[in-house]
Amino acid sequence: MPEIGIADLTVSVPDGFYPVRLDEDIESEDWAREVVARAEADSGAVDHEDSLRDELFDLRIRLLAQLNPYLTAAVYIRREQFLSLGALMTFQVVEVEPEHDAAWFEREAREIASSEESEGHTILFDTWQHPAPAGTVAGVHQVVEYLAPGVEDGWIEARTVFGVFPPGSNEIVHFTFTTADLAAFGDMPAETESIVASLSIELEA
Repeated sequence: MPEIGIADLTVSVPDGFYPVRLDEDIESEDWAREVVARAEADSGAVDHEDSLRDELFDLRIRLLAQLNPYLTAAVYIRREQFLSLGALMTFQVVEVEPEHDAAWFEREAREIASSEESEGHTILFDTWQHPAPAGTVAGVHQVVEYLAPGVEDGWIEARTVFGVFPPGSNEIVHFTFTTADLAAFGDMPAETESIVASLSIELEA
């Protein structure tokens, strides 16, 4: 049987998300400045002491350092009195083996989280599966505490990870949402999965 792959896809994101340009046509400093200007114009909030601009600059540098031409990314900007980085969203198409399904995705996530080689200490972990128009969605919610060596104070990061398994396809869509601001979402698993559920795909043999 011919392999079936993903020919095209679209995702709908809520207000407050801004695309991360990962092409070579713009410098990181210019992109960060553009996003801040748009967010300020959209909300009336301001970037206090350029803290958001600097954070966006560093974020884009880290994403470019992955050297992943298949990655698509967007940032969620919280727009209160001051602008702040709420979360990072990334997604890409990933090839999988025929035996890999949503249950495999959950098992892999659990093994990685429980591995002694994993960075940080997992303080919350949950997985689930839901049907969606594009295929079966396997979801993971993880909250991790990080402590630097010799430092008493650490930080906490929350993430949701999703694999969307279109029926009969040898490719899935892999989503990751990451935040260090635990107030960015009222219900992170539900709110991020609603974005994943908006995924529309076109398959081809």
